[in-house]
Amino acid sequence: MNTDKENNEIFAHIKYEGELVKDGFLDARKAGEALLGIDETLRYFLYQEDKKFRKVEFEIPVRIRKGSWETIFLENFDAILIKTALTWGASKYFGSALGEMAKNDFKDIGFKDIFKKSFIAMTWVVKIAKHLGSLSKKKFDNIKFSKNNSEVLITNNKGEILNVPYQYLEIFSNCPDKLFSSLAKVVEVERELVIGYKDLNNQYFEYVRINNSEKNIFISYDEEDEILFPELFHEAYIELEGHITRGNEKSNTIGFLYQGHILTSYPIDGNVKEFKSALFTNCIIKGFVDRADKKTGEYIEKRPRIRFIEILSNEPENRQTKLF
Repeated sequence: MNTDKENNEIFAHIKYEGELVKDGFLDARKAGEALLGIDETLRYFLYQEDKKFRKVEFEIPVRIRKGSWETIFLENFDAILIKTALTWGASKYFGSALGEMAKNDFKDIGFKDIFKKSFIAMTWVVKIAKHLGSLSKKKFDNIKFSKNNSEVLITNNKGEILNVPYQYLEIFSNCPDKLFSSLAKVVEVERELVIGYKDLNNQYFEYVRINNSEKNIFISYDEEDEILFPELFHEAYIELEGHITRGNEKSNTIGFLYQGHILTSYPIDGNVKEFKSALFTNCIIKGFVDRADKKTGEYIEKRPRIRFIEILSNEPENRQTKLF
């Protein structure tokens, strides 16, 4: 096998490197944890790129070789995925997202591009978490905007600055705290996690590493089995002081950081764009508690949402800028 040629054909990978996998081995339990983590993490970012992927079935290739344990994605991925879909037969994929795509010309779909964009977003989320020392920290202090508000300069507690495209800061703000837990649990002193992709011009690899000293950034120990803020009962009027961590125009929601927890909040009337000046600021949110289950309508949600009528920012006027 021509290894150099094969490496040139890889456009993305998630792998473990180090002395503990120098012969290409992982024990069964850790291998299972890693595979689960790869599947969950990759599908999450694919869904962010294109919601139709929630219904798409595909196989993730896993390869074991000397020096690493890895999942790889090759340049001919579009053809492989299409071939897999076609072998299901119309009765199996009819009505699915891929089935709908099967009615069109497959060569124009560009699955690989969607996967590559997902890897780009994934690596940016890891970079931001490493920079801040936390995946759960959604409060950004001393941020600055550049390039017509398309990029954000984030300063960490060491005074280091990371320049982040705004779109990936928004993805980070929405990222579940536990998303990388399964992947990070496999990391040890001599076994590092490496996530990488070939740049959009296919010239070189961009990658990010998670080592043993960084693994706890990505492992969430909060199982949240109990009801969060039981005093905030359904339809209670509230005025809470906290911090706006994100805004999502598509879902018409914001993230409100309150006592260490992010509560999804949405306006009673109008669009969140009307509250863009409050993003990344300390503020007071006024409104009503929503604990209704989205499917049944019962008031059983453990994590309350906020249906707000007003947001009062505590920040100076000069912090207001175009953020949505």
